Amino acid sequence: MDEHARLRGLRFRGEERARIEAALVERLDASQWRARIEPAERVHAGDRLRFGESSESMACLLAFLDAEVLSIQGNDALLAFAFSGPALDEAIERLACGTDHGRGR
Repeated sequence: MDEHARLRGLRFRGEERARIEAALVERLDASQWRARIEPAERVHAGDRLRFGESSESMACLLAFLDAEVLSIQGNDALLAFAFSGPALDEAIERLACGTDHGRGR
């Protein structure tokens, strides 16, 4: 299945952090995407993912994109992003890497 965009970031669970990557593969609604997560064993339902800026700082809200993991089975996850619609599209475009999108290519 083709991927729309690839996002790199961190998984936050309490004080614990782990580097992850998410390949967005199917938009389900204005704020939810199905994604392939690597490494999947680092991610559980309820975790918060932060793509882009890796710090907890709120200094620049445009430097990152947060998502909650609603469910995960194998490496297939359902993500609910903090933004929706055109704002989410813009954030994905800006933060995408490894595809024809974003500044990270």
